Amino acid sequence: MTFRKPFLLFLSFFFITTSIFADPVGLLNYPNNQIMGFRGLDTTSSDPTIADSRASDLLNVKLSKGLDLKKRYGYSVINDTLDDYDLSSPAITGIFDTLFSDGTSHTIAFIGNKIKYDNSGTWTEVSTTYASPTLTAGANYHFQCIMALDSAVCTNDQDVPVKVSSTPAKSALDVSDLTDTLTKARTLTWYRNYLILGNTVEASTERPTRFRWSNVGTIETWDDDDFVDIATFAGDEIVGFFELYGELYIILTKSIWKASLVGGDDVFTFRKVVDGIGAISTYSIKVVHLSENRVAAIFLDELKRVLMFDGTVVIDIGQIIQPTLDTMNESRLSNFVSTFDGKSYYLSISDSSATTNDVLYEFQTEIGEWTTHSQIDANAMAQVKESDGSVKTYFGNNNGFVYWLNNPNNTNDVDGATGIVDSVETINTTTETGAQAIVDATIATGTYTGALMRITSGTAVGEEAIVLTNLDGNTGVVVSSAFSTTPDSTSVYSIGDINA
Repeated sequence: MTFRKPFLLFLSFFFITTSIFADPVGLLNYPNNQIMGFRGLDTTSSDPTIADSRASDLLNVKLSKGLDLKKRYGYSVINDTLDDYDLSSPAITGIFDTLFSDGTSHTIAFIGNKIKYDNSGTWTEVSTTYASPTLTAGANYHFQCIMALDSAVCTNDQDVPVKVSSTPAKSALDVSDLTDTLTKARTLTWYRNYLILGNTVEASTERPTRFRWSNVGTIETWDDDDFVDIATFAGDEIVGFFELYGELYIILTKSIWKASLVGGDDVFTFRKVVDGIGAISTYSIKVVHLSENRVAAIFLDELKRVLMFDGTVVIDIGQIIQPTLDTMNESRLSNFVSTFDGKSYYLSISDSSATTNDVLYEFQTEIGEWTTHSQIDANAMAQVKESDGSVKTYFGNNNGFVYWLNNPNNTNDVDGATGIVDSVETINTTTETGAQAIVDATIATGTYTGALMRITSGTAVGEEAIVLTNLDGNTGVVVSSAFSTTPDSTSVYSIGDINA
């Protein structure tokens, strides 16, 4: 990465483009006797016109309000793999941190057709009730969850919404009051004691702009007439909901609407506030906190733009890296996932022709700057509150693992090692028959479960696999899925390294 020395033009550029964000330390005046801090990515400009302190490439580094730059911390595995013999798809399709009125809290994760929870350090399957729903396995059936009346209510736009109790036990959300059977919903929210479903299928008919609500104070009592189809524009459909300053907004693919709770016969009224702009991914929509107690919603649109809406205007916050955003795999835009950790908005995307999410964009909201991260293949992301009160960013990959992102104790992703392959074997494990084992009798001592193994030169160069477990006797590792090209004695590998 190449940074250029500061000059006055940069300062005017900064004040124009980032006035909605907090003023970074050290940039309020021209620093005659100071070193200019590091700013973020700019892939729109080219040398020598790129602005001061920006870079045309930034990989696996963290920015801050103090304008410093350092390599990101590594991630660590939460418990062990969630995969087992009964699962046909190992992708993590959702993570949610529940909190119930009795003080019970569980971190739940969706994998294949199962829901599992963190049972004091072990991933345990959520128990099944008599009304257990059938969940469709598949990496692209992402779950969105909300807490409503002491239940976690979740939907994946494929199956009947599901609820999870404090036990924890799962059951189908009871929508049997409806004459037209409701079989799925794209999105949902809990607003002022109403459970609201958006973009439903009822009586086998798609209702893409349907806004349907429960009776007040319940989640399983429904009236046929409690709905509004808020727009009839061809091709528009509800993608998600978000709240700003206590007001409920509905974001569609081509518009943004405001829903007002008025009571009486109408219950809700609707007003379009933005026309021609909307979201493409339900899971890209996150409410973020800015300086001076301001909030806004960030989302990805169908033109591959990352936009921010503060209740009044829409701002293109990704404009400075739009050439990079344009490389995203258009066929997978609706499968991109995100989270907000209080300082940064993260968006996990599929680059170019990738068939899974393989790049993580980070937008540092304190200074309005971008960077990118690799080797974080997040198919689900969430904020999780630990028992000590700390809040951590979790992500789940396509190989049955959940991780804590940015563990300050990790200088590698999980653990680090380099070496040369001695041989390749086939063994049976507790989750897989005929798993591929990469043998290296001199591998460094470490725990590599969940780490990314890369072939850096020789046969199979450029290929990657997730480590399932260490071989007995610490003589190598077993990978969760075999390398497409079988490594051999010419293959040099690296495990857990962070290419910053």
